[in-house]
Amino acid sequence: MRKNLPDYTFFLGQQIPGHEDYVIEELLGSGCNAHVFRAQSAKVGRAIACKIVPIANLIGYNQSNPAWRDEILKPNAAPSDRVVKFYDSGGWSVNGADCIYLLSDLVRGRSLSQLLKKEPHVDVGFIVTFMEEMLDFLRELQGANLQHGDFHAGNILVEDRSASLVGPRYGFRVTDFGVASITSEAVLLDDFEQLAEMLRQLLKKVDYQACSPEDRYTFDTLNNDLLAKGLVEHDAGFDPRARNPVALFRSLREIPKSFRAMIAGKARRTLITPFDFLSCEQIGESHVLLKELYSDKMLGLPAIEAVNNLVLTGPRGCGKTTVFRSLSLKHRYYTDDDTPSGIRYISVYYRCDDLYFSFPRYELPSRSEALDIPLHFLSATLIRELLDSLSLWLQRHFVDSWTRNETRAAAELWDVLKLVRPQHSKADTFDSLRRQLGKERERAASKQKFANDPKQAFGEYFGPDIVPRVCNVLISHFAELQDRPIFFFVDDYSAPKISQKLQQNLNRLLMQRSSACFFKLATESPASFESRDVDGKAYVEGREFSLVNLGIDFIHADRDDKLQFFDDIFNRRFVYTENYPVQTLQSLVGDEEKETSQNEVARAMREKKQSIVWGKRALGELCSGDVHFLIGLVGKMVDKAGGRDAIRPAAATPAISAEIQNKTIREEAGSFLRNLRALPKGQNLVEIVEAFGAVASSYLRFRDSRNEGGSPPHQATRIEPYEDPHLEGQFKETYNDLLRYSVFLEDVRGKSRRGNVVPRLYLRRFLIPSFGLTFSKRDSLELSVDEFKELLASPKIFEKRKRIREDEKSTKEAGQPQLDLPLSSPKQDEVQSDE
Repeated sequence: MRKNLPDYTFFLGQQIPGHEDYVIEELLGSGCNAHVFRAQSAKVGRAIACKIVPIANLIGYNQSNPAWRDEILKPNAAPSDRVVKFYDSGGWSVNGADCIYLLSDLVRGRSLSQLLKKEPHVDVGFIVTFMEEMLDFLRELQGANLQHGDFHAGNILVEDRSASLVGPRYGFRVTDFGVASITSEAVLLDDFEQLAEMLRQLLKKVDYQACSPEDRYTFDTLNNDLLAKGLVEHDAGFDPRARNPVALFRSLREIPKSFRAMIAGKARRTLITPFDFLSCEQIGESHVLLKELYSDKMLGLPAIEAVNNLVLTGPRGCGKTTVFRSLSLKHRYYTDDDTPSGIRYISVYYRCDDLYFSFPRYELPSRSEALDIPLHFLSATLIRELLDSLSLWLQRHFVDSWTRNETRAAAELWDVLKLVRPQHSKADTFDSLRRQLGKERERAASKQKFANDPKQAFGEYFGPDIVPRVCNVLISHFAELQDRPIFFFVDDYSAPKISQKLQQNLNRLLMQRSSACFFKLATESPASFESRDVDGKAYVEGREFSLVNLGIDFIHADRDDKLQFFDDIFNRRFVYTENYPVQTLQSLVGDEEKETSQNEVARAMREKKQSIVWGKRALGELCSGDVHFLIGLVGKMVDKAGGRDAIRPAAATPAISAEIQNKTIREEAGSFLRNLRALPKGQNLVEIVEAFGAVASSYLRFRDSRNEGGSPPHQATRIEPYEDPHLEGQFKETYNDLLRYSVFLEDVRGKSRRGNVVPRLYLRRFLIPSFGLTFSKRDSLELSVDEFKELLASPKIFEKRKRIREDEKSTKEAGQPQLDLPLSSPKQDEVQSDE
């Protein structure tokens, strides 16, 4: 668009039409769509800002009622004094260039992007003030149902108020509100994600080593919690702060309080309640606390530690991050748990946050020379982290080997990496390599901005073979590595955050099989992982990688194993909370003395007797691997019981009554569905799960199971298609959303009654009581392909057709077949599979 901008010198010294008192005196800056000038009035002694936008860069400029005219009014509608608002506009033609001008107050200060370029460092206090101001700004916009749409560092003006005797040292004003939407080809960006990007840029300017302990703690919390999760989260069912500026602001204000609590805990951070730190990100860099709360009884752990490539999935909050971080060599080093006899593999942990920020909404480049840029970034990152981990561990336990071999290994690595070796005496060291690899990361991130520029020259970048080659070099020089495979734990490798195209690019490395190293990827759901690469190669489970779904593992796990895991998790938290009234999960929630069979529960439901869901065994049944939900659920039970002071261990009864437990469980299921409904396309997802629940509940009341003697009620908590539906188009998108938000959990190893291998879909377990179902895993809701598609596309029609009512009971029980109704929508017909 810059080609439409007239030469800025045309405007210098000119009077603004209709405002002849004001003369353009100085260019303040230029963007892709506009120039910004300072204009001065000698008559009134006032300076204003004048933005010049070429007509050709505006939406509908050749229409009788152009869209941009309404858009420029948006800044004035924003209920915020932080917004720099326009007070007049008009047309201006200079040297044949037709433009409009927008007049606003002149803010004395520089943009945040200019500050980031010119200042060598930014202090943590400045970042906190900035975040508080911007979160309050987003609150104001949200209240007016507005968004900025072009919220970046170039549009934030920083006012230095250090001379003032009162108030904060800095003020922040927001410009270009609504301007992005008036320019043609503009794409409105998410304000929360843009704020996260600005936070990332600011954190990069912090001199961490020079920070005070409190500033380091604040930095870690901002980086690991607010940046990694809070600001980019969309699902309020997982994190209540999602898209909630008030909750995020409160989280920011809690940081000093949390720091004081850490100091009070002296050598370790204590918990205020056993239900704190539901996510690993909130723990931050407190390796001691992570070690104390981590349970090595986690289900699926043997498969995670196996010597092969792995894709680890499961509902959010199931512990993927916790286990990956806890198994990393660096974490074990920091917690003095890295004795050579206990280290069976060398493990590096990497979270994909900076990959996401460096390659947001990635698409494959038009120039083939730029294809390896993301691969270069990730390879440099993983190698740097590996060298860092090995430097710590080898120097601690194998100092002689380290002294002998570091120089030779580093010298060979310079050659393998084809990097320019520095000309100084300490070049052949891991430290020197790590510094250069850091620069390579920055080079790749910067070059990506020009990936489609035909005028740009591209140098060499790492290919998919470089990481295994580096690992082989290290193994050849250090005997201590020869019997220890190298694992790369890559966390949060999930679409859409890590886009499908970016995964296809990086899979050339991450799905590579090598005897030297193995890649273990954590992703939110099977639908969040792309199993192909840019060359069209499909990676097959069981051949290139193993798939572990922690949600399905929990559903099928032996109950005693699950309860042992839960006991360990909660008991650690009770011990770590000072003077908590109860010390075991059993004493808090209790359990039925005699277990009631699920068939008995179902028969009682037929008699319209509502079941009471409570106790430790029920908690085990409610869990689909979503451990964070289970911990938070018990915390809410405590709150409803009156809080910590009301909890007292009892000999015969649990500290929390069965009635409170049951009520809390059902309320939390309702809360999940409300949050799900608030998501884009969430209404349809809720209607799907409600339709399934209504049909399954009617089967329980009016149909008997054919799979067991004694004719117990039919108890379905899963969907089983007769055959693989091979979904495409909108059907596939809806199906993937159900998996992404873990409304259903996919078991890819299911078998239909026809003997076909088909994916089974298990209902999220904590939703079961709210739909009047039992925890039995015996029965399925068996559907044809057409019926399954109807459930996805028209859940209310599906429910009406499949739900059994009292007056239909005899007909359905007689075994009359259900008609497989074809879907009539033209769009739906296009994506139907051949049957």
